[in-house]
Amino acid sequence: MATFPLHQRPTESYTVNPRKFGCPRANARKHAGCDLYAPAGTPVQAVEDGEVIAGPYLFYDVVDAVEIRHASGIVRYGEVNNTCAPGIRAGAKVLAGQVIGYVRKMLTVSQSMLHFELYAGLAEGPLTDRSRHPFIRRADLTDPTAFLDGCELKAA
Repeated sequence: MATFPLHQRPTESYTVNPRKFGCPRANARKHAGCDLYAPAGTPVQAVEDGEVIAGPYLFYDVVDAVEIRHASGIVRYGEVNNTCAPGIRAGAKVLAGQVIGYVRKMLTVSQSMLHFELYAGLAEGPLTDRSRHPFIRRADLTDPTAFLDGCELKAA
């Protein structure tokens, strides 16, 4: 069973607006992940064993993202601190439950969060694809809600 990406489930559900997958955004775009509200500095854990394929890189505003290929697909862990955890860089192997970074707050949004995107891993190219409306993401983007619901908590 996969590990939940935070040590506890958020108080505010990731299954309702504005945090849920598919929620309307500006310019007719749809939300490409689930937002897990958590205080800035909260550790972010790898959900499964895997390999870092990209990151950390600037994602949006002042927050970064890390992409990890897991058995269940590729996860983009967004809105993390740009320093991440020691050793987290492309090519690094990670274990389920390993701290890979820390939640960081954007300047333009009032709540800090982990933005969690899931991809089937069947397509090629960058995860962001501005030509693919309405999500502006690669074709193998998947709703991560059921995956997150099935994750178990791992004690800190």
